[in-house]
Amino acid sequence: MKDSRAPVLLVDDRRENLVALEAVLAPLGCRLVTATSGAEALKCLLDHDFAVILLDVQMPELDGFETADYIKRRERTRSIPIIFVTAISKEQHHVFRGYEAGAVDYVFKPYDPVVLRSKVAVFIELWRAGRALRASEELARAAFEDAPIGMARMDRDGHIITANRALCETLGLGLDRLAGRTIDDLTHAEDRRADAAEREALLSGRRSRYQVERRLLGAGGRAIPALVSFAMARPQNAEPALLAHVEDLRERKRAERSRELLIREQAARLEAEAVTERLQGIQRIVDAALAPLALDQLLGELLARIAEVLAVDGASFILADQEGRYVVVQAAEGVDAAVRTAFRPEPDGAVLRVLRDRRPLIVDDTGQDEGFDEALPGAAVSSVLAVPLLLENRAIGVLTVGTLFQRSFTPADASLLQLAADRAALAIERTRLFEREHRIAQQLQTALLPERLPSIPGLRLAARYLPGGAGTEVGGDWYDAIALPGNRLGLVMGDVAGRGVAAAASMGQLRSALRAYALEGAGPAGVLERLNRFQFQLDEDSMATVIVLVLDPGKGVLRWANAGHPPPLVVGPNGARYLEGAGGVPLGAVEDPVYPESEAALSPGMTVILYTDGLVEHPGRPLEEGFDRLRDASGNGALDPEELCDAILGGTLGGATSSDDVTFVVANSPAVLGDRLSLSFPGEHEGLASLRATLRRWLAENDADADEVAAVTMATNEAVENAIEHGHHLSSQPFQVELERTGSEVVITVRDRGRWRENKTRRKPGDRGRGLTLMRAFMDDVEVSPSPQGTTVVLRRALRAGAVASLPQA
Repeated sequence: MKDSRAPVLLVDDRRENLVALEAVLAPLGCRLVTATSGAEALKCLLDHDFAVILLDVQMPELDGFETADYIKRRERTRSIPIIFVTAISKEQHHVFRGYEAGAVDYVFKPYDPVVLRSKVAVFIELWRAGRALRASEELARAAFEDAPIGMARMDRDGHIITANRALCETLGLGLDRLAGRTIDDLTHAEDRRADAAEREALLSGRRSRYQVERRLLGAGGRAIPALVSFAMARPQNAEPALLAHVEDLRERKRAERSRELLIREQAARLEAEAVTERLQGIQRIVDAALAPLALDQLLGELLARIAEVLAVDGASFILADQEGRYVVVQAAEGVDAAVRTAFRPEPDGAVLRVLRDRRPLIVDDTGQDEGFDEALPGAAVSSVLAVPLLLENRAIGVLTVGTLFQRSFTPADASLLQLAADRAALAIERTRLFEREHRIAQQLQTALLPERLPSIPGLRLAARYLPGGAGTEVGGDWYDAIALPGNRLGLVMGDVAGRGVAAAASMGQLRSALRAYALEGAGPAGVLERLNRFQFQLDEDSMATVIVLVLDPGKGVLRWANAGHPPPLVVGPNGARYLEGAGGVPLGAVEDPVYPESEAALSPGMTVILYTDGLVEHPGRPLEEGFDRLRDASGNGALDPEELCDAILGGTLGGATSSDDVTFVVANSPAVLGDRLSLSFPGEHEGLASLRATLRRWLAENDADADEVAAVTMATNEAVENAIEHGHHLSSQPFQVELERTGSEVVITVRDRGRWRENKTRRKPGDRGRGLTLMRAFMDDVEVSPSPQGTTVVLRRALRAGAVASLPQA
């Protein structure tokens, strides 16, 4: 921090004298600097200024008089007061020499401390006053020179004496080019002398200041708009001076011009917006009319847009059906779709008049015109505008708008509403036709899907079909589950390109053909190759993706072929994975494609999932993410098929709806068949092998030993053979087999829908006919119960392992 104390230089060649001086002057609070020689004192003066110098006269080498002489020679130190302090003779010539050297006082030793301190205090106060004056003058100079606006000081005649930096920069002229010139010399010719009266009043003292806006001429003669303020400075002991402050108005003028242009642009924009507002309103109505919404949602959206565009309090459609009935459709707060209400128009009312005349109707005050209170049903309105909904040569309804307070609708309003009504009529008719087609296609598609899934021993099935979200066309998704000979199951999943009735019809043809090919015995690849030829015969321009998968739980094998469809997903205890391979082109893409066929193990506990792309494809989400979600939602096969279907929907769609159809089938080969199992078989001998395999597995799971498995299997086979031959007479009519364990006993129940009778044509020596005898030999109890509805055979046998387990422990 800079020391603000007054500096005093003490010069004496004797240290004790300096100490004495410091003691005398210490109460003054000044900063004391000491020097022991004249040379050292001169060095101190090179870097510092002092309020006063106390200088000893008698010093070796350079005495006090010589030192004072050097001090007075320098411009910078010439004004510093010097007080000689000496012990030499008081003769006059010595004193005169001291004053000649520039001293302001002469003090003899021994000196009076109080007198010396008083003398020095006077010079300290003078130094402080001078310093404050210099600071004030410097501040005034800086304020003038560094002012942010231009400033000039002139004589009474207006000639510039000095100007600050801001004025020079504003005009682009140096001080040398401004000095001696007047403000009028620097003013545009058209603006000169405009302030002559104000200037005269200022010079005469009648005014203290004034300001005038004028154009000053800068470098190169360019005109600079400026606000010039004049004032008169009248110091007490100096000549009056004319002062001028010059504010550069170029930025302000530019801002004003920009503001003016902005105002003009805003006015033009408002005018343009007023012109285009109706066009934008029509566009909003058209956008609503083209939106793929259900009819009630479309009507609600149209009413909202129309009410907004015309700035009315209410709007409604009155629609007529083919039977001549009417319905009012109005928007309601908090409801997405419009609200329908049955309506009966008055014979001479506004609705029928608009329908009959087919032209707009304007009612300024419904209270003054009878028969117009129905113009906006359900709303208490004062003014109404109604226009017909025209479709070609017929009117399908009326569009009305109204206001709570009286309003005079203009022909322009009627024209705009009629234009909106024309667009609305087209949208209403289009949506009605679409929904009619949508219902037909959905009914057709639903009718072609399986009513129920077949029952295959060793397999559990579940399926889901969810049509696309509201407003979409029915797609070509389909699936099928086919019970094949040998207790096998054929699973099919397909997706026909296109939407609507055409896609649903194509899907139905493909499904029927595929089922026929599969039942003829063709494998998955053969079915697809024949189906592709069938597709080309139907329509060469359409395509479909199909996957065919055959599950054989008896052999523990699954085989599949794929025509461009998403790969099947298998789920086991170790997690889920997609079955790659066996890929081929979609049906209808190539005339003679080759579809490879793949095979994989069908282990107990494994689940197979077939699905369409609607389950994994969603707008705004990568396809890979959809496959990952499906795999993660499938878990590890711990859920039964129905529970797994719900888990898949929750994991892939969540609470959202898909814009595409969602279809998938789940087939599970349970890890454990359980204590109770219900099976259904066609009345054919080909299914017996599968039945025996399932029965052996079930018995083994229920702790039957090898002899018991063989005995129960033989007895059950005989009961089923009798049901096929005697009950169904070798027809394909299905029969049921129920397996149940109660305690240590297994119970096998075989039910058919026929009546047993002897087949005498087959009865020869050595032929079969010992069925009941064999059954009773292998089982503990055999019960045959014939009835008009069919015959039921119940076989019972206690298992040794179960009997041992039931014995009391020792």
